[in-house]
Amino acid sequence: MNKIYFLLLIVILSACQTSEDIESVSEEVSSQLIGPWELVEITSEEGRIGSSTASDPNYFEILYTGEGTNLDTQLTFTENPNALDISGEGFYYVRAITEVSGNIEISGDPKIEEQWTFAYDFLAPGRGWKVEEGKFIFDHVEGSLRVDYGPEILELNETALKLKIKYNKDYPKTGLHIGQETCIFYCTLHRI
Repeated sequence: MNKIYFLLLIVILSACQTSEDIESVSEEVSSQLIGPWELVEITSEEGRIGSSTASDPNYFEILYTGEGTNLDTQLTFTENPNALDISGEGFYYVRAITEVSGNIEISGDPKIEEQWTFAYDFLAPGRGWKVEEGKFIFDHVEGSLRVDYGPEILELNETALKLKIKYNKDYPKTGLHIGQETCIFYCTLHRI
């Protein structure tokens, strides 16, 4: 019986150390984020625009990869309080269609092109951000429960920040929604 209590004590102590280590890494990553960053590249993979369910009588699916051009986005992370400022016009987003199915036909050069803002599509500007588990930036407002999404930090050093952002929104973004759009964005930002 004493062996079981001893093993349980070891497991609890190990968990406490792991939690403290993760918090320490999160604080270190947070301090490295502080300052201004400029978007220098944005691409997307595993893109899908389509009906929410296959049983939809007007079912359609468009698969694509995407790339941003005419980049004009700056992010500035500040602390005490943690605030995020996003400025600039965003980027021109070109989706190259790779496959189409269902009740839709596309002829000619199969592309969907439009201007996107970075603010709100990916991160919400204003007060509130934090790093969790040393790798995620969450939209965080004290007292808010809205900390359930955010980009994953793939790389962070003195000059570069690379993010992986899972995107899942109604399509199109305005007007009558005809389906969902999902993809994974990869963003590269350089410190300015």
